Amino acid sequence: MATIDQLEAAGFDLTSASGEQLAVLQSLSDEELQVLISIRERMEDAVDVEGHAYASGGWCW
Repeated sequence: MATIDQLEAAGFDLTSASGEQLAVLQSLSDEELQVLISIRERMEDAVDVEGHAYASGGWCW
């Protein structure tokens, strides 16, 4: 699960991700993976932006 490992190494907390969500993440192309990681990094660098988990069991950052 290289994609999952890469996302976790980039700081994504996937502990609450469902099996279906993990399957989608696992199917990302290298380009999609890099875009997702890049967006997270840019959000982290923004002063007034903070990631949120959703009560529905989803996750964002």
